[in-house]
Amino acid sequence: MRLGLKADNLLERVADWFNLAPQPLAHAFFGMMASRTLMAGVRLGVYQALADGAATSEALATRLKLSAEGTRSLMEALVACEAVERQRDGRYRLASRSKRWLDPRSPQYVGAFLEFNYAQWDWWTGLEGVVRSGEAVDIHDFAPEDPRWRDYIHAMHQLARLAAPEVAAAIPLPRGARNLLDLGGAHGWYAAELCQRHRGLRATVLDLEGSARVGRDIIASAGLSHLVTHQSGDILTADLGGIHDGVLLFQVMHHLTPAQNVALLRRIRGALAPKGTLAVLEYLREDVQAPTSSAPLIGLHYFVTSGAAAYTPAEVEGFLDDAGYRIESSRPIRHLPLQTLLIARLD
Repeated sequence: MRLGLKADNLLERVADWFNLAPQPLAHAFFGMMASRTLMAGVRLGVYQALADGAATSEALATRLKLSAEGTRSLMEALVACEAVERQRDGRYRLASRSKRWLDPRSPQYVGAFLEFNYAQWDWWTGLEGVVRSGEAVDIHDFAPEDPRWRDYIHAMHQLARLAAPEVAAAIPLPRGARNLLDLGGAHGWYAAELCQRHRGLRATVLDLEGSARVGRDIIASAGLSHLVTHQSGDILTADLGGIHDGVLLFQVMHHLTPAQNVALLRRIRGALAPKGTLAVLEYLREDVQAPTSSAPLIGLHYFVTSGAAAYTPAEVEGFLDDAGYRIESSRPIRHLPLQTLLIARLD
């Protein structure tokens, strides 16, 4: 059986090399199945159950009130996705490499992002209409009480927890900094990390009401409300206050048009201390992508969900230059693939 399996895998690779198999079908069909399989592991409670210890598919089915055959099929699919491992005794456990990401007790758990993928899946079902009309879903136009806000912000919070220490350590604030403004900061986790690193620093997160409500709860649950407060408002029109020693503009630019970005940066200029720090965290699209790069998919995602785009380094530098800033440094973020941190100051 093992020889047969190896032979099958070799034949698959040969077929791929010589373009004998329909690769577009493989991307569409198997990509779809892998995504929903991993998402189902969260929604059906499989990862949480396995975090308590290895179990057979029958035991999982009973505990989670699922069908026996469906659970068995799902578990084997999760093994194929490398989220779960099958032990010699037939029981399943979280895979060693995925446990840090899928165990709800882990500080690096990303289950909320997988759950959020259900909303993203729905948005992408409208892809063809968006491409035809040019009208995006606009994921920031939901009513404040819409439950999608909670899924959205908790998903972003889980990603921020992974990168916040690295990002905060790379942001130089002026000596004795007291005031930090986090624009569109939602969960406020990056601001909280900076406040914990700089004695006396306090932060205000300015974001839409639906986002601010969730972020306020996240910060309160962490016992950090004395460091970070949330203010509801549209960053494009709300009073930015001032004068701030630092301003965070994280993963905002790709939601805005070039004109909106320049206008916002000019408004920030009026609220930033002369020696203050502007930190921009953003996915930057290279002018020429490698043929196997997944970056264009991210660009399309931004278009579907905001009607905007992923910008090149030159474009972002142009926005900053037009608004009167100079870039002091630029560095990729190891814990957030494809994200770049720019440090800019008033020119």
